[in-house]
Amino acid sequence: MTGKTTTVQHSATAVATGVAKKTAILTGFGTAAAVAVQMTAWPGLSPWTVPAGVLVGGGLGVLNFRWLAYAVERVYLRQGTSSLLANIAAAVLNVLKLSAIFVVLFVVIKNEWVHLVGLVLGLTCCFGAILWQGYGLVAGQKKDLT
Repeated sequence: MTGKTTTVQHSATAVATGVAKKTAILTGFGTAAAVAVQMTAWPGLSPWTVPAGVLVGGGLGVLNFRWLAYAVERVYLRQGTSSLLANIAAAVLNVLKLSAIFVVLFVVIKNEWVHLVGLVLGLTCCFGAILWQGYGLVAGQKKDLT
């Protein structure tokens, strides 16, 4: 395997796409589990609150990871290719994006639009997908070295 192929596999677009696909798989299973748990643990709740929380949490997790992956690639991995002012502006923009995620989470939780357990499960599905993607990349590199 060439170094160029490895670089393409580790680009922000490839990693973020892999995480999004894996999050979709895990969120699908999480939604099914949330329906089962809600029917037994909270039968009085609306039937959509916990599964919707899983979907919202997974979506926010993927969005946050995608923004982070592009920020790391643009600002930190390409240092020296941009001016100091451009790097500072990019860092400020990334903090604003992260703040937007926190504002959305705050509004969703405060207004109780979805169940908190579902939201945490969705965010956990995204975290699991990030670990899954990272393990796959590390295992691929290890295989290439042997």
